[in-house]
Order: sequence, then structure tokens, then C-alpha cells
Amino acid sequence: MVNQVNQVNMVNQVNQVNMVNQVNQVNMVNQVNQVNQSQVLLLTGFRELGRFRYVFFSLTCAGYLLIVVLNVSVLVLICAKPRLHQPMYILLANLLLNTLIGCAAFYPKLLLDLLSSQQQVSRCGCLLQAFWVHLYVSVECNILTVMALDRYAAVSRPLTYHSLLRPSTVLRLLLGAWLLPAAASTCLIGLSSRLPLCGFRVSRTFCDNRSITHLSCVDVSLIGGVELLLAAAVIFLPLLLIFGCYVQVLAVSFRLSSSGRPNKALATCVPHLVTYVSLVCSIVFEVVQPALANKNLPHALRVVMSMEGFLLPPLLNPLIYGVNLPEIRHGFTHLFTRMFTTTRTK
Repeated sequence: MVNQVNQVNMVNQVNQVNMVNQVNQVNMVNQVNQVNQSQVLLLTGFRELGRFRYVFFSLTCAGYLLIVVLNVSVLVLICAKPRLHQPMYILLANLLLNTLIGCAAFYPKLLLDLLSSQQQVSRCGCLLQAFWVHLYVSVECNILTVMALDRYAAVSRPLTYHSLLRPSTVLRLLLGAWLLPAAASTCLIGLSSRLPLCGFRVSRTFCDNRSITHLSCVDVSLIGGVELLLAAAVIFLPLLLIFGCYVQVLAVSFRLSSSGRPNKALATCVPHLVTYVSLVCSIVFEVVQPALANKNLPHALRVVMSMEGFLLPPLLNPLIYGVNLPEIRHGFTHLFTRMFTTTRTK
């Protein structure tokens, strides 16, 4: 009799546990459905800005306008001058175009959030911004790789440079530099878009894939592996190729300088090296962001560091190339001279 009572109690306890588990599962499903149906995420990277928000807005707006003016000016000059329709300048034009696209995906939303009391974004909008952010970084690395190959050919193979980099070759390289990152970003964001979300707070000032996957309530190790693989293919491998190309370029330049022979193509490598260093700094800042989350760093400093990839390279690229490349510098000088002469004539 006692055994039967114990068995009945055990069965009741098991049933109660099962009921509790079912209720918890239902609550979790309801929570997931509520988050997924609302499709609204909060960007919490703007906290602690407080009264400095309008200062950040003014500086950011001025910086974005300066980025647009500088990059568009060099881009228009390259398109308008037939003598600049050479591989190096065509690659530069694509680099500046990618900069404008990436900044257009970042700055307008940032400026709007700085003026808003609550920084919200739809899940679709967050995924779309993450796609363009990843595409911007990946295309930047790929175009810089092609530019490094171009400078390597110009310095190391000056006699066969034009046969190596024919217009058709440059076109194929550029198509690969744009299409491969686009395919990789589409694959990555497509996988992330299928995740159920259990949270709605994105701890950044903009959306990227890692921030979105951290909100998921399921295992994301597969997506993490895919993201690491794609990053290695479209970001880290190109950076290694760029480094290898410039090591070879420097080795050739040292041999030429020791033999007393000048190499004018070497001077055009300086802007590429500065751009490469600024890109590496941007990627390093992005990689160390999670490690700095628990450090006692000012929040404003962490915000600026997270935005570095959209600040330093977009400003440096047109300035460096405009100052160091004679054709672009002379083009602007000629343009300003004509404008001044026309004004005085009127």
C-alpha cells in the first residue's frame, strides 16, 4: 500500500515537472514570437552620451559632409579626365565609390539616432545595415588587394605592366572584388535572418551580424563558423596578400636604390601603404571591441573606436591620394585655376 502511494506521488511529481517544463517552453515561444513579431530592436550604444549628444551630432554631420565632398570631388575628377582612365585611377575610383556606399549605410541612421530620444531600428533595417557594413569592409579589402597587385606589377614588372593589367583584366578583378563579398554578405545575413530572437537590445550604435546573432536564443556556432570562414576569405586573406605585395615592392625598391636607378612608380605606393595601415587599424579596433567591453574606458571613447572604420579611411583616402598622386593634384590645380580665371573674367 505504501509503495503504491509512493508510486502515485512520484507520478504526480513527474507530471508537475512536465507541466512546468511545458509552461516554460510556451512562455519562451511566446517571448520569441513577441520579439520576432514586433521586429523592433533598440540600439543601446548611445547611452551615457547625454548632453554631449548634440556635440556628437554636429561633429558627425560635419565629418559626413566633408567625406562626401572629398570623395565625390576625386571621383568626378577621375571620371571627367580621360588621361586618368588608367588601372590605378580606375581602382581608386572604385575604392571611393565603395566608401560613399558604406558611409551612406552608416551616417544617415546615426545622425537620426543622435537627434532621437529613443534609438530604434526594425529587424529588417538592422539586417540591411549589417549587409552594407559587411559589404563595405569586404570590398575595401578586395579593392586594396587589387591596388597592391597593380603597384607590384608597376614596380617589379614595369616593362610588362600594360600587358599584365589590360582593361579586360582590370574589369575581371573588379567584378571579383565586388561580387565575391556581395555573395558572402548575402549568405551570412541570410543565415542570420532565419534566427529566432530572444532579445532586442543591440549594444552598439549600428547593426552588424555579430550583434544580431548575440540576440538569438538558439545555438549559433554554425553561423559563427561561417562568419569566421567568410571573414578569412574576404578580409584576412586579402590583407595578407597586400602585406606580401608591399614586402616585394620594398625589396625591389631597395635593390633599385642601391643600384642608383630611380623608380617613379614607388612614390605612388605611399598612399596605398597609408590606406592599408588605416584599414588594419580599423579592423584591429573592431576585433578588440568585445575585450574592451568590461574595461573602465569612457563610453564615448568606445563609441568613437567602434566608428573608426567609417571615420579615418573615408577621410584619409581622398586627401592622401589627392596630395600624393601628381595627376590628381594637377587636375584639381587646373580646375581651380580655370574657375578663378572664369570668375575674374566675369
